[in-house]
Amino acid sequence: MSFAPADVNAVPVSAKLVEGGEKSCPSARAEPGALLIGVVGADGIVQPIPTRLEIDAEFVEQASKAGAPEARFRFAGRCVEGKCKQWTGNSCGVIEKVLTGMTEQMVAPAENLPRCAIRGTCRWYSQRGADACRACVYVVTDQSKVADPV
Repeated sequence: MSFAPADVNAVPVSAKLVEGGEKSCPSARAEPGALLIGVVGADGIVQPIPTRLEIDAEFVEQASKAGAPEARFRFAGRCVEGKCKQWTGNSCGVIEKVLTGMTEQMVAPAENLPRCAIRGTCRWYSQRGADACRACVYVVTDQSKVADPV
């Protein structure tokens, strides 16, 4: 299993985020070329990592052995806008739902802006600024482990 600081001269997803001016999705799936940007703590809060780490197929394979990697880690990838089911037509609906839910449930946003390896390209930050950053630590991409059984 390996991951390394993203190589901006490589062609994968991360290079496009850096050089192509595209927005990054801070809640992407684990796939080769994605960036590992956080680890979900035992308390369910994402602990951001300060360095952009690009994952490879071996990382995805090893992390998948214990279930969905997105339930334990946060990844960033390229925002595909209208090709994503979360796209509302002009923005990402995920952060809007998160911020609305936090207000409705009276969840206090993080006091300080968390460290972030992708803030400069982040779709959520470009939409909602610091409010998105303060809510970001509460977003776990795969909720299957925390969902109540029906």
